[in-house]
Amino acid sequence: MTYQYIQLADKLEQDIAAGRYRAGDKLPSLRKLHARTGRSISTVNQAYIELENRKLVEVREKSGFYVRAQLHHVLQAPARGNSPVKPHKVAINALAAMHQKSISNTGLIPFGAAIPAPALLPHKQLAACTRTVAAEYQQGNRLGYGHPCGLPELQRQIARHTYYTPLENCEEDIIITNGCMQAIDLCLRTVARPGDIILVESPTFLCYLQLLEDLNMRILEVPVDSRHGIDPEKIQQVLDEHDVRAALFNPNFHNPLGCLMDDANKQKLVQIMNDQGVPIIEDDIYGDLYFGDVRPRTLKSFDRRGMVLYCSSYSKTVCPDLRTGWVIPGIFREKLKRLKFNISIATSQLNQLVIADFLASGKYDRHLRKLRNALRRQTTDTALAISRSFPAGTRISTPQGAYTLWVELPGGIDSIQLWSKAENENISIFPGALCSGTDQYRNYIRISCGFPFTDRLANGITRLGELVAVLGRQSLPETTQETATGTSIRIGLNTDPELLCINAICTGIHTATRDFSIKIRQTVSGNILKLLASHELDGGFIFGDCWESQFSLLHLATMQLRIVGPVNLQDIIRNADKKDIAALPWIGNPLDCPYCQIMEREFKNQGLTPSIVMTADQELAILALIKAGVGMNFMLEQEARKAEKRGDLVIWEQESYKFPLSFVTIRNRKEDPRVCTLRNAVQNAWR
Repeated sequence: MTYQYIQLADKLEQDIAAGRYRAGDKLPSLRKLHARTGRSISTVNQAYIELENRKLVEVREKSGFYVRAQLHHVLQAPARGNSPVKPHKVAINALAAMHQKSISNTGLIPFGAAIPAPALLPHKQLAACTRTVAAEYQQGNRLGYGHPCGLPELQRQIARHTYYTPLENCEEDIIITNGCMQAIDLCLRTVARPGDIILVESPTFLCYLQLLEDLNMRILEVPVDSRHGIDPEKIQQVLDEHDVRAALFNPNFHNPLGCLMDDANKQKLVQIMNDQGVPIIEDDIYGDLYFGDVRPRTLKSFDRRGMVLYCSSYSKTVCPDLRTGWVIPGIFREKLKRLKFNISIATSQLNQLVIADFLASGKYDRHLRKLRNALRRQTTDTALAISRSFPAGTRISTPQGAYTLWVELPGGIDSIQLWSKAENENISIFPGALCSGTDQYRNYIRISCGFPFTDRLANGITRLGELVAVLGRQSLPETTQETATGTSIRIGLNTDPELLCINAICTGIHTATRDFSIKIRQTVSGNILKLLASHELDGGFIFGDCWESQFSLLHLATMQLRIVGPVNLQDIIRNADKKDIAALPWIGNPLDCPYCQIMEREFKNQGLTPSIVMTADQELAILALIKAGVGMNFMLEQEARKAEKRGDLVIWEQESYKFPLSFVTIRNRKEDPRVCTLRNAVQNAWR
């Protein structure tokens, strides 16, 4: 016979597992549960003691019983990536740019961006600190450049809080930067040159890959275990086989895995790298966000030769907008200091003073305790929701700090395709394909847990799980269709079909073969790249450039783009300069439309801010809005001339903008009969 308190404890455990009580929620009091269940106070108390022994609840003095954040054994851990490949250059900026536009949309459920919710940050304390330090500016102080290495006030506070490095009185070794990414950028420029091999973890942080691509450096990816991090023995093997110039590691709460290296492996790793004379760039931006009892040590704390360049910032813990980071560059200090001065001269003193005042107030440690508890609850709730909502075969990481979950999707589910479909459902996620330069992790996603797990976010996870299940059911048939004959050729159009010679292309396809039907999809250029990457299109037309290696481009023409507007504004438009044009009302475009790039370059980068009165994503809709007098937009010149002749709009004649038109396919599908047939038809039509 099962005791009554065990039955009650089992029922409460089921409620917790089902999400009726979330991590951090207060459970019913003894009296309330007694009244609800009819069990005695003694039985209810025994049930809570049983749950405490199961480590499912915790007792808070004079407050009651609370659900304990529990991340272990939610689901099986994700599989490790493939073995190291040859050093290679990165080409990931095209898809990365589309993701950046996606996560900047505040209307989406925020699982895509690894940032903390504003509500979790010390905004009231920062506002008070800002008022305090602003007094110096009111008196005319601090208006010049600060010291290139940073303000002594902030250096002292960072040194006081950076007790986990081996340096005493290290404030003079600290160089303040504009965020952690500038620190990493400076470190890479300091220790390596274009063409050098940089060792990185796999999976890794997208911004590392973008930066290495822009610096024209090659990367060598080493798989990381989702629980234990880097294997030093594997690093030794890689160094023996390759001429590695530097390494870029994130050992404390790795992004995206959330894993933590133990101290023994950290010490061994630093020793191996020191013995080989290979510098380590350590990104410790998440180090203060630990879920355990003790702040983990850094690689820098084991460095005895000054070969570890330590980078961090307050973007993930205090305020991303203040862009206050720092680097302790070891023996490379003088070169890095010179590069920092050449690039930015100095860092904003106001931002530094605000952070320094906040640190000196003693409020940082109290804030961190609250932040860590919130992030652990949010990460636990999200992980449990994924385990309930995603189909069988899903795997998930068990982070020991920070707020990202690495999710392995079952079967042949493509994260790029899921990303596209999720965005249509107003959900932002991070596709795993962007965490490697080798097109690994196509069936992985990263989920950020930086926001409180509200009902809106819970519903977002539920819907995301439904999308994963649908894609899982479709994956096998679609994979079969990829190689079958008698299926459709799917073409993406980004503008008027007549301008793109689509009739000639279709004729060419039907002349070459009768095996394929044709399906047309019209959308903006950025979305065409997404649909190609997820194999939902076989080829498509885009405006603008795309240098990512997975895409194969066929340049067709250089088009001219014009600014156009309503006829009722023709007197203003014809006599306007660019500043006047920017002051007029504008019709906005979707973020992944390349017209937004022109807007950014021609207006915003010149300090001009057009007023967007509404947004539209179809050319016919935009033309109708211009005819109705709503506002300005861009249009291809030949189309604009036709519309102007009809009296639909007026063209601003002062400037035109060159705009390349290309046809794009996926490089690794070049042998696919559909892609070959389509590409040949496009080439013939555009001769």
